[in-house]
Amino acid sequence: MSEESTDSEALIAIARVLKPRGLHGEAFLNPLTDFPERFDDLKTVTVEDTQGDRTTRRVERIRAYGSRYAVKFKGINNPDAAKRIRGSLLLVRADEVHPLPEGNYYVFELVGLKVVTEAGEQIGEVVDVLSLPGNDVYVVDRDGEELLLPAVKDLITVDLESEQVVVKDFEGLL
Repeated sequence: MSEESTDSEALIAIARVLKPRGLHGEAFLNPLTDFPERFDDLKTVTVEDTQGDRTTRRVERIRAYGSRYAVKFKGINNPDAAKRIRGSLLLVRADEVHPLPEGNYYVFELVGLKVVTEAGEQIGEVVDVLSLPGNDVYVVDRDGEELLLPAVKDLITVDLESEQVVVKDFEGLL
């Protein structure tokens, strides 16, 4: 699971607001990131409610309660106010995401990349990434047909600069 893109405005969902916690306006979070430590220094965040409306909110604190996290926003001071933001997404700009090790990519970086063979033949476009136990699988739209491409370094190379995924020649893969 990695931070997920929610739209073309380069805002990335890092958590979903769950039920209120306590009497002072805190709400539990469902992290949508593999890097919960990113919450440690979060000062402001865009909150997208369930209707898609967005507001910028100042974060007073995010605390861990065992393996769970809870957020307290400035101006949300009771359980009723916290209940009104339940289901909302916490969004950050794409340039604020946690840096990944070389050779690892966020889903939002991969979706939209062109898929080509080493010879330059166009195959399609990445439309989704499935996280499976063995490895990720790129879902490629190939002229209206779905192609599942294993995200294995021996088979593919991701080139973000040229905005493409290059598939090595491998009999039976395509």
